[in-house]
Amino acid sequence: METFYSFIDLSSLVLVFAPLFIICVSLWFSCQAKWNVLFRDLGVPLGLCWSVLGATGMVLITEAKAIGPATAVMLLTITYGGLVSALGYFSTFKRSEPSSQNNQQKASWQAISLILISSLGILLFFASAAAGPSQDRLVATVADLFINPMALSVLGTTVIAAILLSDSDHRIEVLCQASLLSAMISLVFGLVLLYKSFSGEGINEGMYEGLKIAMNGLLYGLLSYICLYIVSYKFGTTEKIDAPLMNWHWMEVTGFLIFMFFAPETLRESLLH
Repeated sequence: METFYSFIDLSSLVLVFAPLFIICVSLWFSCQAKWNVLFRDLGVPLGLCWSVLGATGMVLITEAKAIGPATAVMLLTITYGGLVSALGYFSTFKRSEPSSQNNQQKASWQAISLILISSLGILLFFASAAAGPSQDRLVATVADLFINPMALSVLGTTVIAAILLSDSDHRIEVLCQASLLSAMISLVFGLVLLYKSFSGEGINEGMYEGLKIAMNGLLYGLLSYICLYIVSYKFGTTEKIDAPLMNWHWMEVTGFLIFMFFAPETLRESLLH
């Protein structure tokens, strides 16, 4: 039974299901959006987003013993998001015919605004919790931890390039791809800075900066993608995004970050030590 409880984290469940519930209810009343499609498309991005947000807070952890439990919670949030997407995906094949978003109704700006504002509130609350509510100068700490000029510059440059090089008929899907690309670029930039600062004498300021660029870049990309997906219901372009394929790409990028920064030593290394 104790092992079973290891796979339950109430805060992770709330973070995945609370915004998803708001999105499903708002879009159902606004444009009759199908819950299973929303589950399928948003489960993975939401799980990844909260996981990366919490992982960024680990940068403040100074005790090595705290990294393991924090990483376990991060992986649970990803797991919950993946299970949500799987439930939504399987249910789209009910009655032997996949659900389609063709001829979808368009959501109102009121519903879109309600979703974005409420999600922003949840995001700010969790960001303050990830930064450590007991710390002094909490606002400054949150700003220093989650606002990174390099990652923001990469996202902004990629988005501007995508807008200038595409036409309005493909704007939403191109911007979604730009969000993914910016996350990948920031991740590589963060790794470059981290390895250039490596001295073999523990983590230094340069390595911390590399971590923050990589994690915030992935976080910004995920947030941008989720917002674009929700806004797509206003313009009836949701199907063009190909959300299931995008989810696979987001999983690949996040998995790369996890194994580069949070992978434990191998069993062989543990036995040797």
